[in-house]
Amino acid sequence: GLGGMGRLFLRYIEAESVHCCALCATHLAAHDQVVSRQFRGRHGDAWLFGDVINVNDGPPEKRLLLTGLHVVADIYCNGCDTRLGWKYVEAYEEQQKYKEGKFILEMNRILKERDLRKREAEAAGGGEARHRLAALEDEEMLTDGGEGTDDEAGQDSDPQATRRAAQTALQAMHGAASEQWAAAERPGG
Repeated sequence: GLGGMGRLFLRYIEAESVHCCALCATHLAAHDQVVSRQFRGRHGDAWLFGDVINVNDGPPEKRLLLTGLHVVADIYCNGCDTRLGWKYVEAYEEQQKYKEGKFILEMNRILKERDLRKREAEAAGGGEARHRLAALEDEEMLTDGGEGTDDEAGQDSDPQATRRAAQTALQAMHGAASEQWAAAERPGG
């Protein structure tokens, strides 16, 4: 029937810079729709957008976020059904009302269209550039951070600390490995 047909009709955004679904490249939002970069999602940094297209929302539910009680609805990509973030349906605190009707997109679920093109071109051209690009994308994600103002309650909101801990663990491992190596090199008594 015609019921399912709407899902296949994806709109395009005519804009200089467009944010897309990282999985299927469906257009989601023009860059000038970014309201704030200072948010945290389930998976780390997230941006608040005024208008997002090509998404469908799950059922609205009350959630206690770091900034208080909100009614939110998870949003899913119409192209591949990936959960991309959520939409603010209602905010109970006066100073949070500005979020109503706006959308959170998780940074690790979206990519700018030109980065997607770059990624495709480099995927076609072999692996080395691809690794470089991945490293570059990670750095970009980390520089824009700022202090998160929103979060699913209970998330670890300090990626820096997590990274430091991982680095320390890595150094400890390397240290241990090189000591073993040194021990192996020493001639037996």
